[in-house]
Amino acid sequence: MNTSCYCGQRRVAALFSAGHYRIVRCVACGQVRTLTPNKVPRTQEYTQADVAVYIDKEQMFRGLFRDVLEFIRRFRTSGVLLEIGAGVGLLIDEAKKIGFDAYGMEPSIAGVSAAKQYFHVSLIPKTFSKKTWKKRADVIVINHVLEHLPDPVAVLHDCHALISPKGILVIGVPNFGSVLARAKKSRWQSLIPNQHRWHFTKHTLDTLVSMQGFRRIGIRSDNHDRGIHPVWKRPLYAILDTISQWTANGEAILAVYEKTS
Repeated sequence: MNTSCYCGQRRVAALFSAGHYRIVRCVACGQVRTLTPNKVPRTQEYTQADVAVYIDKEQMFRGLFRDVLEFIRRFRTSGVLLEIGAGVGLLIDEAKKIGFDAYGMEPSIAGVSAAKQYFHVSLIPKTFSKKTWKKRADVIVINHVLEHLPDPVAVLHDCHALISPKGILVIGVPNFGSVLARAKKSRWQSLIPNQHRWHFTKHTLDTLVSMQGFRRIGIRSDNHDRGIHPVWKRPLYAILDTISQWTANGEAILAVYEKTS
């Protein structure tokens, strides 16, 4: 069973179980993570099933990514944009349309192939590091990827080295501190313990990123689409969503950071 937090400490407080997995909090730094028993498989890269979802719901995802880019444009409107974990390349395609010199890195063969075949987007078929990406970037996007990574500290360290002096780092993650996450625990749809190693709150995300030489300059939170829920449940979700928006504590965080050192 994997036992170490990225801070190097092993002592944990158990929160709850989710199937084979245990969700625990580091007693040293407060970061929540998934403990995975030995021999239990983890899903880390895009599969053909994931690709099929993007093909089937292409316009929905394009709309979501356009919304992300509109938020980014509040802080940077042009330059070199690099997405780490670009999936099937839809954000990259949308970024090029609005004037960014956009590139995407994606280690999944299924994702890279689908980007080329279905969306005519060329991605770099590599895992991001200073060794695989050597040029400066004005915007680096890590959108719903950081929670999957075995070593987020190393990735953020390399981001700091490669972001231009006035560039920004944009991170999107599920919000473990949200109203719905706290209420639903193992039933929360963004927990996904077989894929997500880390479960961030606004505080733990800021703490991790600031340790690598960044400070937050913008943030927003969003909730899931409630259209998938039965009609009788939607009034309750409307109340919970209103509370989460009042407190800026929705189910997903999109945060923008700049270098401090």
